[in-house]
Amino acid sequence: MPRLALDDLEVNYLQEGSGTDLVLIHGLGNDLTMWDADAAAFANYHRVLRFDVRGFGDSDKPAGPYSPELFARDLAGLLEACGVERAHVLGISMGGVIAQRFALDYPARVRSLVLVSTSSEVGPKSTAAWQRLAATIERAGFDARSADASRAFAPAFVRRCPEIVAEMGRRNAACDPRGYAAAARAMSDYCWTDELARLRAPVLILQGLDDQLTPPGGAVKMRRALPHARLLMISECGHNLPIEQAAVFHNSVLAFTAGVDLVSAAGMRS
Repeated sequence: MPRLALDDLEVNYLQEGSGTDLVLIHGLGNDLTMWDADAAAFANYHRVLRFDVRGFGDSDKPAGPYSPELFARDLAGLLEACGVERAHVLGISMGGVIAQRFALDYPARVRSLVLVSTSSEVGPKSTAAWQRLAATIERAGFDARSADASRAFAPAFVRRCPEIVAEMGRRNAACDPRGYAAAARAMSDYCWTDELARLRAPVLILQGLDDQLTPPGGAVKMRRALPHARLLMISECGHNLPIEQAAVFHNSVLAFTAGVDLVSAAGMRS
């Protein structure tokens, strides 16, 4: 896979397909390969750019601290280097946090946002939990408990597909502990719900009703704060929505981006 040198970082990425640009941002404990099946579906309609976030996969893993603003700046540099002026930006979990910050800091670069299993703020209890997790993994690496991915799926999916859940746990445990801890700290303390009111790009929010990691209340807050957002709640679905409900995910995203592109094209002709 190609790598690009940014200011202080080499980023591993893939760009494939044709059409309007679509960026895919993975979550904590993952890398660009989580999008293999999704990129294949989306590349029929979009030029898809996916990459390993700083600290993960085959991108560089410099020492922290990391922050949502730093991740957003990395993405801006990557888009510039790849010749992407304006894109649909899709992020899941941590990737959704990065997508929001990118839209707030670089609004002219965003054609639309798709926010999956994510939130616009972190409460004090969650902040403390993230900080404990980061400290533990930085000190001792991953153990059976920290590598257990069962809470990232709906209970019914865990019973139905234990091998997929186990594989997600293995991927999580294969992460670099230092990069993972720095990213976990970056996700431990942010709150920009009120800022979302200034975003003018259309937004699709996808949320599993059985999500134990980012409960549905956070999606409702984002929907209320965003001026041009629609929210789709999906029953019997947990945090890993693209895996648990792949057909719903693909169809919802493609219908949304097609609508945005159609309106944009009509506006250019008028």
